[in-house]
Amino acid sequence: MARQAARLRTAHIEDIYNRGYLRVATRISPTIYVPDAHYPHGIEYDLVQGFADRLGVGVQYILAESAADAYELVRRGLADFAAAGLTINEKRLKHFRYGPSYMTVSRQLIYHHNAARPSNLQDINTDFLSVSHGSSHSDWLDDLNNELENVVIQTQVDFDGLDVIDMVNQAEVDYAIVYSHEALIGRHIADNIDVAFQLGPSVEFAWVFSNRRDHSLLAEVEHYFADIRQSRVLDDLLDRYYAQFESLDRDLALAFLRDAERRIQPFLKHFQEAGEKYGIDWRLLAAMGYQESKWQPDAISHMGAYGLMQITLPTARELGLENPKNPRANIFSAAKYVDYLRNHVAAGVSEPDRTYLAIAAYNVGMGHLADARALTQRKGGNPDRWRDVRQYLPLLSEPEYYREARYGYARGEETVRYVENIRAFHDLMIWIEQRELRRQQPSPLLIQANGNGTLVTTY
Repeated sequence: MARQAARLRTAHIEDIYNRGYLRVATRISPTIYVPDAHYPHGIEYDLVQGFADRLGVGVQYILAESAADAYELVRRGLADFAAAGLTINEKRLKHFRYGPSYMTVSRQLIYHHNAARPSNLQDINTDFLSVSHGSSHSDWLDDLNNELENVVIQTQVDFDGLDVIDMVNQAEVDYAIVYSHEALIGRHIADNIDVAFQLGPSVEFAWVFSNRRDHSLLAEVEHYFADIRQSRVLDDLLDRYYAQFESLDRDLALAFLRDAERRIQPFLKHFQEAGEKYGIDWRLLAAMGYQESKWQPDAISHMGAYGLMQITLPTARELGLENPKNPRANIFSAAKYVDYLRNHVAAGVSEPDRTYLAIAAYNVGMGHLADARALTQRKGGNPDRWRDVRQYLPLLSEPEYYREARYGYARGEETVRYVENIRAFHDLMIWIEQRELRRQQPSPLLIQANGNGTLVTTY
């Protein structure tokens, strides 16, 4: 009897080991998961891949159309768990368990600028209030139903928070409820919306498991999250996906989105080919090009940098670039240089920090980057983490620090802003792509293999 009980307790994790891969329900969204053929990413993707690596198994991502569908995949046993941007919801505890919380956010009411700014939900009166179908917003609003007699709640099926933000921006609806991290990004991608106020208590994001299975898989997940929280890996991931939007100038972000529709097209193929040749996400190269020149191939800086990627003449000579004003040659030389810098960052640095540090060196030089990394280490930070180097790099403009630095004075604050803008532009490029894909009707059943061998199934 004891042996049978032990077998039942480990049945779920044993199933996974025997199968050789996790089955994970998720959703496509820039804030959740993007199944790019070469550079799949998203906070849920990074968290799941880290867990799979810990177990030594692969991952099958099962793409759900909505939060409700993700829950249903878990309930029916078609997925081992859901990592789909879901929040802890007490009403679902009858059928589900939640893993450890990995992010805390708030609900926020957003509105179109042409609509009246409400001071509370009752002010919406007879106007529509939109929320994503299957999200915890719907259940939370159900609890307030008696207080919202005149408010018409409209659930948007197959739409996530960023889709709902886009609807408000296009004046298809006047009011909507989204999570605060979505609103943070939304204010940089939509010029007709704003946040009215926060709603209710904070909510926590977590993975979702069926309560019909044993606890063996959930126990492994709990250990995993405890470890990445203690090692600060979780902090690094949250920083990777959201910190850059906190400092991004809104007008600059909106200008970027406008220019992405009208100015990048002549150079798109060059970015894609250069990215393919040097193993760099082409959207990151495009983001660098915008930060450098606003995609203007004839740009010349006061420091003597030329072309779309603003390459100096000494660097051009080193790279064999004969005509810096040639857009294709300029982009390819920049990609080659980024690849060179990436390969000369210390061997122990992992991605994406290696690329972020290389981009910083592109702007400030490898010598000043080395000074910043040394200063970071002296201050107790991790010189292999961009998040830590970012904190101390601005000190190289202060006499107390640059007089002791090997390479002297550096405009570190400018370099930090440079890298953070590029990170944000990169994510905005991804958002543009995903928005266009969502506006098309995907095939109802699609199975494909990502570049890393991960199987993706659309449900």
